[in-house]
Amino acid sequence: MNEIGYYWQKLAYQIVHQTTLWLLMVFFTTAIVAWGLGSVLDQHNARGREAIFARKTAAFYAAAALGLWLFSFIFN
Repeated sequence: MNEIGYYWQKLAYQIVHQTTLWLLMVFFTTAIVAWGLGSVLDQHNARGREAIFARKTAAFYAAAALGLWLFSFIFN
């Protein structure tokens, strides 16, 4: 059980110190571009599945950026 705490502390330290403003900017920019791609693909009627996938990708990147920011803010 003591090993779990050790690895948790190592992981938390790495996440907090590796999450920078630039990483968050890249994640949010990727989310915005993926959302825009979903909008463009949605205008083409035959590309509905790709548009849904692009929007899911955008949501994932936005959630990941927000999660990393919150984790870094709480544990810093």
